[in-house]
Amino acid sequence: MNDSWRNLISGDLDFLVNLAKETPPDDVSAVSSLRKHGSLEEVSVVLEVLEARRRASGRLRDAKSWFMDKEGVEQSTRTVVAEHKAKRFRSSLGESPVIDLCCGIGSDTTELARNGSVIYVDRNPLKVELTRYNLSHSLSSSDQHHPLVADAGVLPLPPFPIHLDPSRRQGSRRRHDYSGMVPGPNVIEELLSKHGSIALKCGPGINADDLPPGSIEWIQDGPDLVEATLWCGDLATADRRSATLVDRQLTVSGELQPVSASTLEKPAYLHEPCPAIERSGLMGQLQSEVSAAEWHPGLGWLAGETAQTNPWFRSFAVIAQMGWHEKKVIDWFNQQGKAPASIKTRGTKEDPARLIRRFSGDPSDWVLALLRRGQKIEACVLEELTPEQSQS
Repeated sequence: MNDSWRNLISGDLDFLVNLAKETPPDDVSAVSSLRKHGSLEEVSVVLEVLEARRRASGRLRDAKSWFMDKEGVEQSTRTVVAEHKAKRFRSSLGESPVIDLCCGIGSDTTELARNGSVIYVDRNPLKVELTRYNLSHSLSSSDQHHPLVADAGVLPLPPFPIHLDPSRRQGSRRRHDYSGMVPGPNVIEELLSKHGSIALKCGPGINADDLPPGSIEWIQDGPDLVEATLWCGDLATADRRSATLVDRQLTVSGELQPVSASTLEKPAYLHEPCPAIERSGLMGQLQSEVSAAEWHPGLGWLAGETAQTNPWFRSFAVIAQMGWHEKKVIDWFNQQGKAPASIKTRGTKEDPARLIRRFSGDPSDWVLALLRRGQKIEACVLEELTPEQSQS
């Protein structure tokens, strides 16, 4: 950890931080004037913290008061997700001490620490100090929590439950494969053999077949599929797969099931599965909730004849349907004097960002969906259903 970060955490740069808060980040001359109050490195660190706070706004509850670096905020767990995971730890294990390995800036540590002691570990001294600082600003007391700078791969640990958030980046690229985690599979599986109860944070694109035994939970916050967590030991459930809408506190669990196929040529309604249910492979378990079947094998979208809504799907009435031909579809919208609010595609290489610029009518609430069916692409003009429009 360099001196500038140390000075920031100790409070020696508070004056510079307050000045920088009032400085527009794109005002070059104003940013340059900060150099009167600190070294180039100190100004750089302060600006990085403030940019990280902006990025964390809406994701981390205490973003305005936390210190964080760019890398830390990119890898941090959203507060609502960290709360969800901490509740599972505490409901299964009570107030047992928990080890937060690869603690980063402390988003998981903080929620785990609300109802029990935490040993937070990272091989990067800066991350440990940032977590210590952030804990002290989010909790009334952080005395029962213990920092440790160490490499998870070589560290002898007491046999407490573990939350592990391995690095999933290679340079600027995010990796979703199990083999690309740091610490890697050998270390993870050795920890499993010694500790048993472990939660392994994974990217949402993880291949479930690559992971060790346990329960895999795909977690969605609003429209965003944000992570998958492998729960092992006493933290696991009987089912291999589950999906959670964390903002709605809804969870469904089960095993892979085939999705039945639709024979409808002109469906009255189409249903788009939420990312968590699609990625978890549990759509077959829920398709009866909207009385629909998959319109094309592997497409994901379901087709049906009844107006039914469900939290796990976005459901639409089909206003019009035609074979996809760009000019033909644009002409149809022009005749209505409207333009689509958005364009969705499945099974086609069309670029929605390019297409949306081709429409010139008044903005509407309609969605244009370009969906593969057999060898053709169908253009469907859709209007989203509300729960009040759902048939019981």
